[in-house]
Amino acid sequence: MKNPIQIFKKLFTINDTPELVAKGFAMGSFIGMIPIPGFQVFVAYFLASVFKINKSAACIAVFNTNLLTGPFIFAFNYWLGKTILGISSSFVIPQKIELSFITTIISSGADVYLSLIVGGLITGIFTALISYPLIKRYTIYRQSHTKQ
Repeated sequence: MKNPIQIFKKLFTINDTPELVAKGFAMGSFIGMIPIPGFQVFVAYFLASVFKINKSAACIAVFNTNLLTGPFIFAFNYWLGKTILGISSSFVIPQKIELSFITTIISSGADVYLSLIVGGLITGIFTALISYPLIKRYTIYRQSHTKQ
């Protein structure tokens, strides 16, 4: 497996229109917040193909969203979702996000998973809205400086 920093650096070398790179990254950031561990990259790649946006940027965004936020964001998403839905059940977030995380979510019950989804959708929207203009601006800047 490649070093996470090397994967993130790939974003800086994508040659596509700034619009498509930014849309791909924003969509990947959104998907990275939704609790489907292990399948997020596949979903991002598939949707990027369907919407004809940059697939590499979408996959990199999913990877980086999970790498940078990890269990912290899932705990926050759970809290946010259960607060909005008024659910009182408890859920202990595992220390590592790995395949056993899926089993933990499933065995915790539908209300826990629903709380994670609602919280993930809300934080995902904010993440996408913030990342889109930043990545677009950076891509325009990078492309204008590499053409000189």
